Amino acid sequence: MSDNDRLNLTRCPAVPTASSLAYQLGYLQETFADEPGLDIEYASVGFTGKLDYAHHERLWLRHAGHAPAVWARAQGVASRVVALAWLEGSYPVLSLAGSGIDTPAGLKGKRLGIIGQRAAKFDLMIAQQLKVYATTLAEAGLTLDDAELVYIDRPSHEGGPSTRKRDHFVDDARVLASNLILGQVDAIIARLPEEVASFVDVHTVYDTRHHPDPRARVHPSVLRGVVVSEALLTEHRDLVVRYLAQLLRAGDWALANPDASVALIASDYNVPEAALAGSYDSVAEGIQLRLDADIVDSLRVQKDFLLHHGFIAADFDLDAWVDPEPLREAQQLVQRWRG
Repeated sequence: MSDNDRLNLTRCPAVPTASSLAYQLGYLQETFADEPGLDIEYASVGFTGKLDYAHHERLWLRHAGHAPAVWARAQGVASRVVALAWLEGSYPVLSLAGSGIDTPAGLKGKRLGIIGQRAAKFDLMIAQQLKVYATTLAEAGLTLDDAELVYIDRPSHEGGPSTRKRDHFVDDARVLASNLILGQVDAIIARLPEEVASFVDVHTVYDTRHHPDPRARVHPSVLRGVVVSEALLTEHRDLVVRYLAQLLRAGDWALANPDASVALIASDYNVPEAALAGSYDSVAEGIQLRLDADIVDSLRVQKDFLLHHGFIAADFDLDAWVDPEPLREAQQLVQRWRG
């Protein structure tokens, strides 16, 4: 058994990230091929709800949606946000055509379907659906209190946290569409798979991608972060900087090769390229790392939303959680590479 420390580098298996592309391009494996004293493990895994880290588990980096990281930080997990990315996509609120629910105002008093697992420690998709509904209702001067929230149990998925989660999104969409067709709910949030969309006539009540304010558009799938354990940042800061530099390098490659970047990320997620490209405005632009004041403010909006709706039990200092220096150092490193 190795005496080395273990470093876990994980990425979301569902929403595009620069980590996925950098891994597919081989940038990460090449850069960290020989790290003295470290055994590095790469994995594409979903949310596990892990809060307790033994000493040998203390070194980790995760690139995924921000909401689980906010939840874990509120639970006391020692971590820092070192980068964020903003990926615009379509998140439509749908009603049956001919139902009379044609605009956000028509949702008043209606049954809004929300799929998830309420008994779970934290269900980021429930949080996402609530935010999309809240934004949609606000367009008509309404709040979540003006509609009936109908919670639908998500089917159990075999395979554990490493199961390809994009398949779960398709399963969720089928269940939501079934509830809509059967009249058990009046509206759902879903991108319907082709085989479902072909036999159900739906109307798009609202799509949050069209809202002019990014603070209204933000939700777990839009805003993703690179979050590291404080132990990793303290003990191996240079590695965090080099990792971010490789993500910046992958981001540059994506802008120069947008179609190829979609193909590589789709391969990482085991989904059709068309399905991935059709879900987002621009994958190449959406994986670019940032940590400017506007994107940090969107993270603050989400933290406050999760607190207000009881997804997190305790508030915390967001500004202290965000550390912009590693990304600045990574940007400087990339500039030196460019000469």
